[in-house]
Amino acid sequence: MPTFHWTPLQRASREHITLRAPLGALACILLLALVLAACSNGNSASGSSNGSTITMGSGIFSGNTSITIKAGDAVTFDDSAGGPHDLVIGTGGQFVAASGAPSDLNNSDGVNFNGGDKKAIVFPNAGTFHITCKIHPSMQATVVVTT
Repeated sequence: MPTFHWTPLQRASREHITLRAPLGALACILLLALVLAACSNGNSASGSSNGSTITMGSGIFSGNTSITIKAGDAVTFDDSAGGPHDLVIGTGGQFVAASGAPSDLNNSDGVNFNGGDKKAIVFPNAGTFHITCKIHPSMQATVVVTT
């Protein structure tokens, strides 16, 4: 008949146990932070807040090109990474006047940008406004302004 020897399990030291609780709490906090970061889109251009931004690149709008804001809020057009742009209300590189559009964009001259420029434009009236670049006709963005 085989012989079995029973050896009691050693208990963890008090120091070992007291380190587990803070490390577990820290791990939970980091996990929660990661989940919250993943849930937010990180792009301020998609929300309806005072910090909406449309980013321009070399001949393109990059990121979210369709945003919603409230009347009286500004949209910042960021050309930090781009080249020259001439933004107007319209489509396909052509200016088309729109009732209620910001006066800066609602004229055939539009708003000129050079690489590095950032300009905030206030949208005072509700409506849907299509924005295009006269230099790069494929650049299209839409700003929906609610009351």
